[in-house]
Amino acid sequence: MKKRNLGNTDIKLTSIGFGGAPLGNLFEELKETNCFDIVKKSYEMNINLFDTSPLYGYGLSEHRIGNFLKTIDPNKYYISTKVGRYLTPERNYYKEGKFKGYINFIPHFDYSYDGVMRSFDQSIHRLAVPEIDICLIHDVDRYTFGNEVDHYFKIAMSGAYKALNDLKEQKVIKAIGVGLNDADICTRFANEGDFDCMLLAGRYTLLDQTALDEFFPIAKKNNIGIILGGVFNSGILAKGIGDQITYRYDKIPIDIKEKYQSISKICLQYDVPVPAAALQFSYSNKLISSMILGIDRIEQIQQNLDNLNYPIPKELWDNLIKEKLLDERSMIDEVNKYL
Repeated sequence: MKKRNLGNTDIKLTSIGFGGAPLGNLFEELKETNCFDIVKKSYEMNINLFDTSPLYGYGLSEHRIGNFLKTIDPNKYYISTKVGRYLTPERNYYKEGKFKGYINFIPHFDYSYDGVMRSFDQSIHRLAVPEIDICLIHDVDRYTFGNEVDHYFKIAMSGAYKALNDLKEQKVIKAIGVGLNDADICTRFANEGDFDCMLLAGRYTLLDQTALDEFFPIAKKNNIGIILGGVFNSGILAKGIGDQITYRYDKIPIDIKEKYQSISKICLQYDVPVPAAALQFSYSNKLISSMILGIDRIEQIQQNLDNLNYPIPKELWDNLIKEKLLDERSMIDEVNKYL
């Protein structure tokens, strides 16, 4: 895998990063031993970025990732986690939703200065590390808060942003940023704060390039490192269209189904797997430092690496643009050897 700097920091990230949401029992319960083996294998395959959050399994993902990382040299990896929720204990707490199983903690939204300090302190203990390489303000977007997003944005800038800056000055955080689902909210944060990086989910993919409109230009101007999440749009670009497959964790819209089918047809014409095209497209823009991929099966690690290096002819990309399935602006900053 290639490595790229995270914005103007000295952090060099591998093209693929480990996404820790599945280790929080996202959609299904995983065995502890399997989780340890998955993180271990990812590290052995030279993945050097491990991303998690208090949200993922209400602390479970941080525990599981930290359980392995404490066995290796801390100079050989980068850990990324998030703030905006702190946890309080409650025996046998279980909420029907994405994260399956009985979890003994309840998440509470809190973007205030004190709330973020509390969240950060809890993460340090769950991960069993003395510092965090990358810390992100989590989920201040319409996907999470709908029409109340402006309210939470103001709290985050007056509280969470100041807290992370103080922690960075104390040298217990190397890089600060946000982790969001909306490109325009990333733009708003970039315009109002001094951030090292931003993690954006689902907005620069084969199916959605809305990040090109405002966010990528301001990120380039301010030298903000971009980490992509959701490059498979929560499943469709990895597994195709099926009864259990979602688009952004929801039912697949008709227009997205049609677009996927058109993309799939062109990929088939050139004997290229859709997941390979998805990965290589997202990483082809030089603004992208890394892509976070959720992994819940050990065999997925090699599959992702194979797709990242699968030979793709230039004609495939030309055809996707010709058929207006890709925004032609995507190809301006090409660095992928096939583009």
